[in-house]
Amino acid sequence: MSVTSENPRAVISSAPPSRRQIQSWQDAEHNAAAWMRHWGFSDAQAKPGGADGGIDVRSRRALGQVKYQAAAVGRPELQNLFGARGRDMEKQLFFFTGSSYAATAVEYADNNSIALFVYALDGAMTPVNETARRTGAAPAPLTSPAPRHYLPLVSAAPATVATPAPQPSTPRTPSERTVPRWPRTIPGLVLAGAAFAIPRESTVVPWPNANLMTIGLLVIPLILIIWGLAAKNQRTFLLTGAGLVLTDVALARLMNRHLWDSTASWIFIAAVLGIATLLTGLSIRGRTRATAPVMAAD
Repeated sequence: MSVTSENPRAVISSAPPSRRQIQSWQDAEHNAAAWMRHWGFSDAQAKPGGADGGIDVRSRRALGQVKYQAAAVGRPELQNLFGARGRDMEKQLFFFTGSSYAATAVEYADNNSIALFVYALDGAMTPVNETARRTGAAPAPLTSPAPRHYLPLVSAAPATVATPAPQPSTPRTPSERTVPRWPRTIPGLVLAGAAFAIPRESTVVPWPNANLMTIGLLVIPLILIIWGLAAKNQRTFLLTGAGLVLTDVALARLMNRHLWDSTASWIFIAAVLGIATLLTGLSIRGRTRATAPVMAAD
């Protein structure tokens, strides 16, 4: 069988070497040289000289040994390759076999940075240890990859998004269903009793008279009683109700003629009305935030 000629000046291609049937040790050596050129050792050449010529592939930066045998490669063969390198410690060592490697051989190769490969009968290479994988070699595919077919974008069906079923709206304030509304009328009832009692106290001089003061102080309690029974939101009722109670307290102090000329009384009235306004403002703000998402959803 004629030996395949080597061309050391061949241009390195990014594609793996073309497949060749390994039918002799010469084919195995030429195949190893082709792979070493593919891995970047462009001047790698096979030197066929017999069934075992020691260094079978040479390059300025690497040395390779090829075994064409059925037996597993042992540690002594790798020791011979390591010794054949001599003082050229910068050269990378490659070992190729068509069979396998003993565990002791793989351990020795890992400790001495020898790249181990197994070649198939069609010339494909498979790295055995980490050193071989670091060289950038990858197992050549046994068959040509199937051509990829791409579908045109226009033929792709638009993705359908499942629309969740509408869920029933939950009450904003669950407490309104569990807490009875009649306790909300208690502040109004207390203030209504005070509206009848205060104008007739000996320490109070009602202005303009007891009946008008009673009517004036009854307005807010009546509002609280009716609103307490009809209000749906307990939290906003408590805030605004507290503001109305404070307003009624300020009104009762303002309608006492004894306190007209007292500076402290006016300061008290102003402070109470300020707190009442603040509580009412917080209540209105809370109602606005609670209803805003509902309006947006509509």
